[in-house]
Amino acid sequence: MKKNNLKISIMLTLSLLILYSVALNVGVNNTSAATSLNPLSDHPSLEDLIVQSPMIIDYDSDFESYGFPGDGSADNPYRIENFNITTSGDYCLNFGGYTTKHFIIQNCFLKTDTNNAIFLGKYQKMAKETVVIINNVIISTNSNSLVLNGGLDSKIEYNYMVSLDCGIEIRDSNFTYVKYNKIVSQIGIHLLDSYGVIIHKNVCNETTDIGISIANSDGTSITHNNCSNNADTGILIEDSLDLIISNNYLINNFFGMRIVGSSASLITNNHFGSSTSYGLSMQLSVGINKIYHNAFLDNNLAGSTIQALDDAGDQWYDEELLEGNYWDDWNSAVSGTYSIAGTAGSVDLYPLDLVPEISEYASGYISFVMITIFLAIPLVVFSKRRK
Repeated sequence: MKKNNLKISIMLTLSLLILYSVALNVGVNNTSAATSLNPLSDHPSLEDLIVQSPMIIDYDSDFESYGFPGDGSADNPYRIENFNITTSGDYCLNFGGYTTKHFIIQNCFLKTDTNNAIFLGKYQKMAKETVVIINNVIISTNSNSLVLNGGLDSKIEYNYMVSLDCGIEIRDSNFTYVKYNKIVSQIGIHLLDSYGVIIHKNVCNETTDIGISIANSDGTSITHNNCSNNADTGILIEDSLDLIISNNYLINNFFGMRIVGSSASLITNNHFGSSTSYGLSMQLSVGINKIYHNAFLDNNLAGSTIQALDDAGDQWYDEELLEGNYWDDWNSAVSGTYSIAGTAGSVDLYPLDLVPEISEYASGYISFVMITIFLAIPLVVFSKRRK
């Protein structure tokens, strides 16, 4: 019953995406923030795509069997492009992981009602630097849009994803680039057991759980993402070290950001606004995270007036600049510092008088024509199945 409710919720969200994309920035209070996304390539209309059955690619010979253009080299990868793969009972694209050739999946419409739309590395890790996924519409009404297992230096960029469970799930994939994707799902991006991954200018809004979730993934860079209006947490970090988390917008979530069991990270120039609970919650770390130049506005709406929690004793200012964070409930006439909730008794020694500049984030605006063309058919199919 719970999955059915989630499915219905996500499909209803699809029908509202046009209005949502226009109103995406409602509630973002920093007027200096731009709302543009680097231009997406034009998605082809469904009429221009080649209808194709689901494909299984386990070995290098499979690329030639399907007749893809390219030769599999880094300069001329095999091109899986311009396909419409719509299925009710299979993966759209299933890679076993035994390939060594370079390939790119681009300009495709991929939709499944049963499995992951794309599964890369089902049996073993994908080969280094061979995977590029760019400019696709990827939908799974019953599972994940995309799963990547392995794939050192892979690239996942400019895709539009809708799924019941997770938009992008990445496992054991070091130095992967995840950029400029727009995701509607239960969890937007889920990163596991990886190192040095870059998550940049993605839009993970209106999820039924978490925008971006990171676990056991040291050295991750999470920058310029918009993780707002999520039912639980905008960004969740667990058991990870040496992260850079900057210039993200976290508006109208239950928690803006939660850091659990993670240390030695830099958290700066993020916008935490209108969280039901704390804008930023730091728990079970060893207290060596540095947090400064962030803006906290109207968080912890359901609790006390204190906008952040720290049970570990992290540093809420920069010791060289002698600058901390902006708190809209701080009164300099009453106190020169800002006290953080939690057992550690942490204090921002140098609260800011002005909102720090939060650089441009990705609005995730998808054009009216693209949404109408690509999502009309899945909605019709879903409605017919319900009858």
